[in-house]
Amino acid sequence: MRFLVAIACLVAVASPALGADEQPGLDLSQPPNKDAAKGAGEELPPLDLSKPAEPAKAAEAPREEKPRTFEPFSEKDVALGDKVKAVQRKGFLKRGRFEVAPVFAATVNDAFYQKLGYGARVAYNLHDAFALALRGTRYEKLRTDNVREGKLAFQSQLVAADIVQQAMLDGVWSPIYGKSAFLAGSIVHFDLYLLAGFGLVWSSTSGAPLDQGPHWATDLGGGVRFYPKEWLAFDLGLLATLYPDQPVPLMPATVQKVFAATVGVSFFFPTSFEYVYP
Repeated sequence: MRFLVAIACLVAVASPALGADEQPGLDLSQPPNKDAAKGAGEELPPLDLSKPAEPAKAAEAPREEKPRTFEPFSEKDVALGDKVKAVQRKGFLKRGRFEVAPVFAATVNDAFYQKLGYGARVAYNLHDAFALALRGTRYEKLRTDNVREGKLAFQSQLVAADIVQQAMLDGVWSPIYGKSAFLAGSIVHFDLYLLAGFGLVWSSTSGAPLDQGPHWATDLGGGVRFYPKEWLAFDLGLLATLYPDQPVPLMPATVQKVFAATVGVSFFFPTSFEYVYP
């Protein structure tokens, strides 16, 4: 009985040793393999450290898109009211049109007798900037308070020749044209003009008792005209009329100078105009 127990103890001690010899052990002399296979039983090829590592492939750059060509708007895409030209057309044309205007004048350089004039002007516009005008004016003499003092100083004598009427042929040049806003956005066209001409003047010496007849005269002036309508214009000007006169027969003739402020209203015929392109 003791013999059987001893044999059983030997068998129990020898069995674990035999099992350990059959199973492979863990080799700790080698470093752990980081590239272990993911699946069980799968082996990866060994890492060759004798060759340099291959550079990573650069990311492909995005393809550059060609810029789109700019296509400007055509005139069909722009409203008529939005079109602005570099050189604007004139808003008022006078070429080939007649002009009829009543004219009113008042002298500004006579200290003794104020003269008020009225008349008319007829003009034909050869060009927008040039016209020929025929003007006739008659003057009425008004006595001022300076006459009494003058007669006392000059012993009841005032040596002067008063203009009575005139007829002049003038050339009118309008070199400056423009437009301005008026009354909440209304556009009024205007131009500045200069005039010069010649003609005849009748004065107080033209009739009896001296009866010297009409005198040759010349005039110079300028002003501004406003055109609120295609057929209407307002005129403001200053006019100087020069003519020789001999108030006293025993004295030499002197140059008489009459400066007058003028106001006129012009009516154009035909009443409308249109642009004509060559």
